[in-house]
Amino acid sequence: MPSAFERVVRSVVRELDNTGQFTPVDSLGSSSSFRPYSLLHRKPSRSWFWKPRYTCVNMSIKDILEPEAPEPDLECVGPFLFCDATDGQLEGSVQLAGPGRGSIAAEAAVSKSHNTSMNVCRLLVDSKTLESLHRDRRLRRPEPKILQQLRQRGDNVFVVTEVLQTQQEVQVTQAGRLEGSGQLGVPGAMSFEGKGQGHLSRKRTVTIPEGSILAFRVAQLIIDSDWDLLFIPEKKQRTFQGPGRDDASSQSCVARCSLKHFEFEEDGSDKESGSTEDFRGLKAEVEDIGRQLLCMDATLSQKLLGGLAAALRDPAALGALEELLEQGLRGKQLQPLDGVTSAVLECLMLSSGELVEEIADPVLYLLGALTVLSGNQQELLAEVALDTEALACHLQLVHNLLEQSTPWQEPSIITLPTGLLERGWDENQPAWTLLEECGHELQAAAPHVHWEPQAQDRTCALYTCLAFLCGLSRQLR
Repeated sequence: MPSAFERVVRSVVRELDNTGQFTPVDSLGSSSSFRPYSLLHRKPSRSWFWKPRYTCVNMSIKDILEPEAPEPDLECVGPFLFCDATDGQLEGSVQLAGPGRGSIAAEAAVSKSHNTSMNVCRLLVDSKTLESLHRDRRLRRPEPKILQQLRQRGDNVFVVTEVLQTQQEVQVTQAGRLEGSGQLGVPGAMSFEGKGQGHLSRKRTVTIPEGSILAFRVAQLIIDSDWDLLFIPEKKQRTFQGPGRDDASSQSCVARCSLKHFEFEEDGSDKESGSTEDFRGLKAEVEDIGRQLLCMDATLSQKLLGGLAAALRDPAALGALEELLEQGLRGKQLQPLDGVTSAVLECLMLSSGELVEEIADPVLYLLGALTVLSGNQQELLAEVALDTEALACHLQLVHNLLEQSTPWQEPSIITLPTGLLERGWDENQPAWTLLEECGHELQAAAPHVHWEPQAQDRTCALYTCLAFLCGLSRQLR
């Protein structure tokens, strides 16, 4: 199930943010990093189907401005008392049958409850304060090293201007109980029948400290001959405007989709049509970018899968690997490395140290999708990376969900085909966790998924990861 912290954040943002301009914090461990005046950077997204992610720079705006001065005080709005309580039970039955596989009939009741009460305030940088900063303080010279690095990479830089913050320590508890009974029949030379019943209880508690950041809002930093902040920048507005920005390099390492879909006329000629931002477009993008990986031999595919599985268990290695590939595709020569990243890099490098772009590009695209996922999702993918059958089952399930839920901008209830649930459908199954941690509400007794529009990013990224890993694993046969 998603973390109790994530559930609280979603509920708070849903109630207190009617503008859609706040970004939820995805883990309690990083909640202290997004404080007002903090600097963040954001890499361009490699796909239309998930948003770029913010990463902390571990600097404040005071670290890049002079003269040296304390950060101005913040305005506090609130507190707002937030209460969220749920106590309910779902009941249902399911019957599965297949040729030579016998049949299973089961009934189940699932009860869930959680209760949260907390005070939340909005801390924001007043617009007059930002005007004063811009008027009285200038960029530090020489430019701080971190800004030089971000300029070379072409990343945009942002300043946190507003946050939703807890006012006191709060303990959040999620509890669930599954009760069920069923009958099993297996025909054959020796028939087998059985009955059973049981229950499973689960409880999860997390303490959210006082002062934890639940969500944040940013303004984009613009650097040319001076500096400025933009709250609503144009899509093509870049942080670094002046000389020194390496446009060609920054763009060459971004596998942004430039697909052209073609439809065939009755006379057989092809007609160009615009790319679609729905499942049809996602599927076409994934197939086009991943095509080169299907040309790898079994030995190389197995080595690449093993290296990716190891990196998925080490978030720092996953980020380092992404950074190294970006550097290599910008033309920098890479030195052989030890550790988790070496197995992956060896699959993508020539003896000269140069990357094979035809393979490195899709692997970088895959890494971009993997880093969108939660830590639990990454660990689950690491466990099944070499299991072709499990990957194929998960891929088919996510494929069906994305196809049925179009248009993604509208909430909907999706019924999953029972044929895709032969491995089981409850909170202990990997498929359940993979989907729930995307941000969907799932129902166990009847196989339903409540599609939530804000879950699109992770669901599309999950589909991409499964499609690439499944394609590579099939090379091993």
